[in-house]
Amino acid sequence: MAKKQTPKRTIVGSPLTPSLLKELSAVDEFPETPKDFDPQAYWVNMYRIWTCHGFRESGNQNVGFLRIERTAGKANQPIILKVRQEVIQTDGLLHTLDAKIKCLNNQLASPVQWHLRSNFLDPNRQNIHDLGTDEIAVIDGNIINIRARGGHKFRREVRGLLTSDWCLFEAVQRLKFDKEPSLNFDMLEGLGLLKQGQCLSYSGAYPMKMGGKNVSLHRFDQLGDGILPYEYWLDNNLRLVAVTSMNKAYILDGQAEKTIKQRIEQLRKSYRKTKSSVRK
Repeated sequence: MAKKQTPKRTIVGSPLTPSLLKELSAVDEFPETPKDFDPQAYWVNMYRIWTCHGFRESGNQNVGFLRIERTAGKANQPIILKVRQEVIQTDGLLHTLDAKIKCLNNQLASPVQWHLRSNFLDPNRQNIHDLGTDEIAVIDGNIINIRARGGHKFRREVRGLLTSDWCLFEAVQRLKFDKEPSLNFDMLEGLGLLKQGQCLSYSGAYPMKMGGKNVSLHRFDQLGDGILPYEYWLDNNLRLVAVTSMNKAYILDGQAEKTIKQRIEQLRKSYRKTKSSVRK
């Protein structure tokens, strides 16, 4: 009796880069950035969240999207960011995050005030109330004052220059290539987890072929305590086109929300079909 052949599984074996993302069919080319794109004006960037299982042939998939909207403000006026993130969980469960963040107009878009809502939706699109959170935070000096759902209040101490991961998506577009000194800071991941001792520095320009064209992307590297390394990839027009970290990538894609909505619906249909079969 012939042995059943095991599907080919080739280990990726190297950190994600835009060129590797292309090899893994995660992206063919990035959207073209208008030559008059101004990172200090109004813009909306939509990213598809893609993960790699560690092998080239299988297990790599789109798991969510991140939408960041920046309001156009006058010089030295606060920056306002509106964030929407949706990430698919097991069996069609969905985790959503909504945030409105007021930031200083400094190199790292340091947050000073925000409203953050986190919710989980079941396969029937119903909100799972026990898992949701809703909080308003204001930073006063080195103290974060937080008011959560139900009137609960918390205080948290922070020190040094502060930013958040979502704020960095905005801030990195305003940094100067090869002229910016390394920046040291603490980071609130998801506006919640404090990651201290972070450093962001310019790494250089990297020529590559995307969509049949020769392009050059500029990279900033983030290293620090309690995180995996992050690489921020920008095109020549200062637009952030990709962020890579270990097995995860944020890929600039105007159709990201539509792509994820379709996948969520497919998962929900599959879940309902499986659940119906079990009942029979």
